[in-house]
Amino acid sequence: MFKIRRTTKTILAILAASMVLWRGVTAVTSAYTGDESLLLAFPLTVIFPVMLIVILLNMEPTRTREGLLMRLGTIIHLLLIISLPSFALFLALGFPFVFLCVELFETRLPKQVTDPLSKLLLS
Repeated sequence: MFKIRRTTKTILAILAASMVLWRGVTAVTSAYTGDESLLLAFPLTVIFPVMLIVILLNMEPTRTREGLLMRLGTIIHLLLIISLPSFALFLALGFPFVFLCVELFETRLPKQVTDPLSKLLLS
């Protein structure tokens, strides 16, 4: 069974919380200046991806390393969606790219490269 290391989970949770705080501050600041678009987009562009990150971080361990790497890649992709609001739509449409990258990582890279990177993030 493979699972995400506790330190990796902590780092990802801190990153998500800091991005939510940053996006919240910018949404409220823009609302005070008269532009309410960031505040209106906040639930779909910030709250929903954070809920998905929380669900992915709390899922049970997987049987394959590839499945867990796909989960980790999806979390990183969701963090990018939160942090880059002007590219959020393009990033959301690019989710299959995450799975392609994991597949290439698992099948095409030599084990001397993949094993140390996987052991760094996964247990």
